[in-house]
Amino acid sequence: MRNVTPSHPAAPSKLMIIGAIAGIFAGFFGVGGGIIIVPLLVFALAYGQREASATSLLAIVATSIAGAASYVLTPGFDFGHIAFAGIIAIGSVALAPIGARAMRTLPVPVIRVVFAITLVITAVSLFVTVPSRGDVLTWSVGTVLGLIALGCAMGFLAGLLGVGGGLIAVPALVLLFGVSDILAKALSLVAMIPAALGGTVGNYRAGLVNVRDAATIGITAAILSPLGVALAHIVSPEWANALLAALVVFAAAQMITRAARERRSTN
Repeated sequence: MRNVTPSHPAAPSKLMIIGAIAGIFAGFFGVGGGIIIVPLLVFALAYGQREASATSLLAIVATSIAGAASYVLTPGFDFGHIAFAGIIAIGSVALAPIGARAMRTLPVPVIRVVFAITLVITAVSLFVTVPSRGDVLTWSVGTVLGLIALGCAMGFLAGLLGVGGGLIAVPALVLLFGVSDILAKALSLVAMIPAALGGTVGNYRAGLVNVRDAATIGITAAILSPLGVALAHIVSPEWANALLAALVVFAAAQMITRAARERRSTN
């Protein structure tokens, strides 16, 4: 078993800057922060794509815990909704190791393009849908099955791309389940914790995780994540949706660009 390192040892200051940016994004958008961590590890610290995804997934564990705690401990939060996050986690835990295995063995440019197209459609929907912050989930067979399916998609993408899966979970909870953006972010972050852990186990055994760098990024992000959560409560649902849509578009463009670059490198 080996501990992955980039071509040049990463300076702690650079890792903490990455963690700070990722933490604020994670808290505000209800995502793990991998959409920030992975490209910065690749382009700023000379990580390989697989190593960056694997290291990011471990860092996301700390970010998700801090962000989830900040949302859940907000006055007025209904702790009964934690059970819905548990339902999502059933699917995410089951599929995260499979996504991680695919990340280690399969080329992913085509998957990235398909995911990017999905994100673009999601972004358009977010621009035209404004959730009410009073909307909640109610128990039904359809809701449970839908949340498990969402968890499966979330877990697979978490393992495959090194992101927390919140870019899928938050818009889906808002658009398909009709919950408020605040509740969607809370549920996403809670469900993300077991998904990130599940995907990390296999990556660690394969020697793809830089534990030191992941810890530095994750701890810094965890410290700053509550700031993002505080901003999420201040910003109106209209602006929160628009900003999330913009982040989704950015993520889609990033994935398409990366897929095109990898395709050129293999030709």
